[in-house]
Amino acid sequence: MIPLSNLAVLEFQGHDARQFLQNQLSADIDAIAVGQSGFACCCNPAGRVLALLLILPLDDSVLAVLAADLAEDTRSWLNRFILRSDVRIIARNDLFVATGGAADIKRAAVGPVEPLEGLPYALLDEPFPEIETEADAAAAWKAEELGRGVCWLDSASAGQFLPQMLGFEAIGALNFRKGCFPGQEVIARTRYLGKLKRRPMLLQVEAGEPLPVMQKVTLETDQDSVSGVVVDEARGASGRCLMLVVRSPAAVKAEALLVEDQRFEVL
Repeated sequence: MIPLSNLAVLEFQGHDARQFLQNQLSADIDAIAVGQSGFACCCNPAGRVLALLLILPLDDSVLAVLAADLAEDTRSWLNRFILRSDVRIIARNDLFVATGGAADIKRAAVGPVEPLEGLPYALLDEPFPEIETEADAAAAWKAEELGRGVCWLDSASAGQFLPQMLGFEAIGALNFRKGCFPGQEVIARTRYLGKLKRRPMLLQVEAGEPLPVMQKVTLETDQDSVSGVVVDEARGASGRCLMLVVRSPAAVKAEALLVEDQRFEVL
């Protein structure tokens, strides 16, 4: 079992909880049945992603998994829009997020669920047992998340990117047919007018010192140099898996990553 202590849980209670989330988030929440799960974005009016949420509907409420350091800001942001709706947003500090095989998560209070095939999450209703998770296992899981397009963001990257810049449409976190939500007009205009100038890029590079989120980088490509920023990274035994947002109108093939006076070969 791998504890995912970087993630936290919010619960949306009340008669209007599902409709509230349908109106506020970028995915079609109505299409996620009890026992299923799916990703969604909480965006600001400028269309920038404030948080990525994993939605898990229950019979009488909805749970949302998100980055732990964004949980309180997200709760406060969404609380502003409740108005007269019958909705309460509760920080579920008694639930703990984990991953692992089916045999490892027998104690799960919720799940395991797979928003993407082969990417299981589960919620435990008691603290993690006193186990030592190998750092390699945690890093491998994070690399798997990034490789599948799941990037949880943090306080530095929140509010910086449109969902398309992070590739969130590919993981089902963005639905253009569901109706209005905050930022929808900007997001839709970018799609239909073809004005997306920044796009996600996943790179495997040689080992080195950790790069801070929002670190500016330059890529040497098969065509020209391309600028970008680091959104997240996972470290492994042979190198690093980097999630970047690069300034390029089309996909490019990177040959090396330049960070100030350092040069890292792409593996």
